[in-house]
Amino acid sequence: MMALIDFVSRLVGDVGRFVDIFLNDLILGAGDPLSALLVVVGQVLIVASVSALGYAAAGALLGEIGVDLPSLGGRGRSE
Repeated sequence: MMALIDFVSRLVGDVGRFVDIFLNDLILGAGDPLSALLVVVGQVLIVASVSALGYAAAGALLGEIGVDLPSLGGRGRSE
């Protein structure tokens, strides 16, 4: 149980540390807008891909119990 609490506390602490590093070292300290733009674009791509995979996984799980989510790509089941 202590390992789980240590893991969660470290995860929360690392998120705060990442925000601090991102703001102070990358955006305010580096003076290089291209590196900040690359980090932001990378994060957007990661969030978009994880969201699409999560939506597909949720649709597959909910489809097993009879709930149909709308298709994102227009290539859903033909009726």
